[in-house]
Amino acid sequence: MMHLIRTVTEPHETMFREVELPNLRRTIRLPIGIFINGVFAPSSDGGMIDTYNPSNGELIASFYSATKQDVDATVEIARNVYQYTWSMQPLKERRNLLLKLAELIERDKEILAALDAMDAGKPYSTNALSDLEQVITLTKYYAGAVGKYTNGEVIPISNDNLCYTLKQPFGVVGLIVPWNYPLAMACWKMQGALAAGNVIIIKPSEFTSLSILYLAQLIVEAGFPKGVVNILPGLGSVVGETMAKHMDIDKISFTGSTPVGCKIMQYSGMSNMKEVCLECGGKSPAVVFKDADLENAVAWTANGIYYNSGQNCTANSRIYVHETLYDRFLTMFKTYTREHYSFGDFDIFSPDCTLGPVINETQYRRILKYIESNEGKKEVLFPFPSKAETKGFFIPPVIFTDVDQNSPLMQEEIFGPVVVISKFVHYSEVMKMANNSRYGLASAVFSEGVRRGHRFARDIQAGTVWINTSNNEDITAPFGGFKMSGIGRELGRYGVESYLQTKTVYMSMVPGHENAMK
Repeated sequence: MMHLIRTVTEPHETMFREVELPNLRRTIRLPIGIFINGVFAPSSDGGMIDTYNPSNGELIASFYSATKQDVDATVEIARNVYQYTWSMQPLKERRNLLLKLAELIERDKEILAALDAMDAGKPYSTNALSDLEQVITLTKYYAGAVGKYTNGEVIPISNDNLCYTLKQPFGVVGLIVPWNYPLAMACWKMQGALAAGNVIIIKPSEFTSLSILYLAQLIVEAGFPKGVVNILPGLGSVVGETMAKHMDIDKISFTGSTPVGCKIMQYSGMSNMKEVCLECGGKSPAVVFKDADLENAVAWTANGIYYNSGQNCTANSRIYVHETLYDRFLTMFKTYTREHYSFGDFDIFSPDCTLGPVINETQYRRILKYIESNEGKKEVLFPFPSKAETKGFFIPPVIFTDVDQNSPLMQEEIFGPVVVISKFVHYSEVMKMANNSRYGLASAVFSEGVRRGHRFARDIQAGTVWINTSNNEDITAPFGGFKMSGIGRELGRYGVESYLQTKTVYMSMVPGHENAMK
C-alpha cells in the first residue's frame, strides 16, 4: 500500500473518478488531474499515484503525479497571470472571491471532511469536521484581511526628502503542505498568500491530495482567474524539490519534517535565495506544577498528545509532573484516555471513533520501533488490534515512564500516540529538561499561580506557550517555532504580512541637482 507512481495514458475527459463517501451515502465526481491554469490535466509523463484509506487499507482513488516539466510550465503560467491579471485585480474583487470561496467550502464541508477522513484516516466527527470549521473561519478572516496589512509608512528623514515604504506581494509563491492536516494546512498558507496578492502553486502531500483537488473545483466555481491557484500533487523529491530550486518562484512556505525543511532551505538558498517560511517538527513539553488544577491538566495533556493519533507537530509528547502530583496524575491520565479515546470498531465515520489510524504502513512500523524500545517502563492502554480485526494502521495510546532525558523517546519526534511522563521537583530542574531539545515549536504549563505561568512563558524556548490549556490555537494569533522547529510565522496578520515584501522609496523635495554631491 505504498504510494508508487505508475504510468497510464488517458484522454483529458477522464480527469474525474467516481468516489463513494460512505458517511453521506453518495458518490462524488472527484478530479484526479493536476490543476494548472484553471483546468485539470494529466501529468506530462502520465504517472499516477494510488492513495489508500489507512483505516482499512482500501484503494480510494488514483491521481496524476506532476513532473519537473509540469512545475516549469506552471511557474511560467503563474508568472504571466500575476503580472498581467492578478496584480491588477481590485482589492474589493479579491476580497469577494475569498468570501465566495468560504461560502462554497461551507456548502461542501461534509464532502471535504469525508475526503480528509478517508485519505488521512481522521475520525470524521471529532477531527475532520473540526478541521473544516477552521478552514471556513480562516477563509472569511483572510477575506477581511485583504488590503488591511499592506499599508506602508512615511518616514520623516529630513525636510528635503520624502521617504515612505510600500508593502508588495512577492509574486509567485510555492506552498508545500503535509498530510496530517491536508486541507487545513493548505488553507493556512493559501488564503493568506492570496489575501496578500500573490499567485500560488501548491504541492499537497502525495498521501493526502484528494480534498485539495476537490477544492480546486470550488476555486473555479468561486470565479478566481485562471492560473491564480495551481495544484501540483506528486512526490516531494520531484515537485517539492523542483519548486524549492526554481529560479522564478519568489517564496516557499513549507510545513513538514525538520530534515526536509533543512533541504528546502538549502535548495532555496542555492537557487535564487528565495524567502523561506518553515514550520517543522516539534517535541513539545507540558509541565504540571504542584498547584495545578489536576483534572484540567489531565484533560488537556491527554488530548494534546492523543488527538489526531499524535500526528500533530505541537503534540505535548513530553509531560513533566511535580513529584507530589505524579502518581495521581498518572492514574487520572490513564483513566481519562481510556474513557475518551476509542477505535470505534475501526470505523472512522463512527461517532465512537476518536482515535484513528496513523497515515500508512511506513509510519506504523516507524512508531512501533519506538514502542518496542527497551527504554524506561511502558504501558499500552488498550490492546493492539489483530489483523483479523482490521487492516488499518491503528495504534493504541502508549505511556512511557522512567525514561532518560537524552533517550530517543525524549529527543525525537515520534509523531504517533506515544507520550513520556516524567517527574520533577524544582522549577530550575524542569526548565532545564523542558528546554533540552533541538525543537521549540510549542509548550504548555499548568499552574494556578499567575507569576509561575508567566515566568514559564518567559523562560521556555518555544514559539507558542499555552497556560492551563494545550493545543488550543486561534487563527488570529501567530504560529511558528524556535530553534529547529522553523522560521517565520503563519496565521493572523502574520499570515498576510509574511507574503509581502517591503520596498523603500526616496523622493527629493528640492528642485535641481545642486545637492547631488553632498
